[in-house]
Amino acid sequence: MVHLLAVLLLGQALPPNHPPLPADLGQAPSANDLIKSLEAAGAKDKEKPFEIAASIGRLYLGQGQYGEAAKAYEQAVAKAEPLKLLYDAQKKALGSQPVPAPDTVGCAADDKATLASLLGRAQEKAKAKQPAAAVACATAALQEVVDVETSLGHARYLAGDASGALASYEAVLSLAPSATEARYSRAALLLDTRGDDPKVLEQAQQDFEQVLKLAPSGPRAAQAARLLERVKAAKAGGGLSKLASVKLPPAQAPAPSLPALSPAQMEAFANAPKSPEQDAKFAALIAEGEEHLAKGRFQDALNGYKQVMPFQPENARLRAGMAWALFKLGKPMAERVWQVASENPDAVAALGDTLKAKGDVEGAKALWQRLGDTVPAYKPKLEGR
Repeated sequence: MVHLLAVLLLGQALPPNHPPLPADLGQAPSANDLIKSLEAAGAKDKEKPFEIAASIGRLYLGQGQYGEAAKAYEQAVAKAEPLKLLYDAQKKALGSQPVPAPDTVGCAADDKATLASLLGRAQEKAKAKQPAAAVACATAALQEVVDVETSLGHARYLAGDASGALASYEAVLSLAPSATEARYSRAALLLDTRGDDPKVLEQAQQDFEQVLKLAPSGPRAAQAARLLERVKAAKAGGGLSKLASVKLPPAQAPAPSLPALSPAQMEAFANAPKSPEQDAKFAALIAEGEEHLAKGRFQDALNGYKQVMPFQPENARLRAGMAWALFKLGKPMAERVWQVASENPDAVAALGDTLKAKGDVEGAKALWQRLGDTVPAYKPKLEGR
């Protein structure tokens, strides 16, 4: 079986004279294996299409290699620059005309469409003096561009480049003012780095309020509401440093995930044959991770979980363990992963049972307490534990 993810990332990024990939790559490689293959082939610095560069960025981000993730995302964003320029120019030419749906002008963002193909269609519409159709074609590709440039901001922040991260978030918002992830991230970053500046606090307040207005039940809503109250307290108290020390959740990367693939590709990957040996290996890594957690070896646990995550991202037991490891290590993405894991509170509670059974009674109690605080409706089920 040819491993689809390896072919998608390597087959399209390898130099022309590189030997062909073997017909059977055997057991699915880990994300780290894929990265090593890319680097060995000299492919990470080779010019790549937008989609491939973005996928490699996600691969590095999921492995915690934030500097390399930023480089890959920068390649993708550079590929999107002509589309952004055309979109701005055609919106100005459009004036007050309505924008048609992309699929009505031959620009549906389906599985076969790429940024380059949609840009080509938009350029054809612009040349034909059809600004409404040109904007529609550009719009079909913009959401992916927004997501990638936001991820570039996350990668830069996590790599220690706060000013670069801010520039990325602001570039996204100039293109798409309703992008709540970028708006939340800009506000959190400003608050974290310049929380004594009255103008910054005012901007952060406006951003958090806008996040709550645009997505009142979105994934950032609860955090935005908490930080909004923090901003108001800082404004009233003369600056953030005047308040009691509370660690702010800064701009965060999304939970580690597979590189972005089309739905058809993802389905093919999910349905690819899996061997009992592979399943047993993943189960053993998760069990070993729980043993590490119970013994306080949180980095060891996380290292094991990362080997499984690219292939079983929906595994609730895996998510619970990874969330607790990240939380105990104080990693920037811990809160986001914890929120995702808490969508299945039974799995998180079961991890507490496992920790208790392995002798980590205090760890189990702390985990259950945090779960109850995160999902108040689940508290009754935790009584007596």
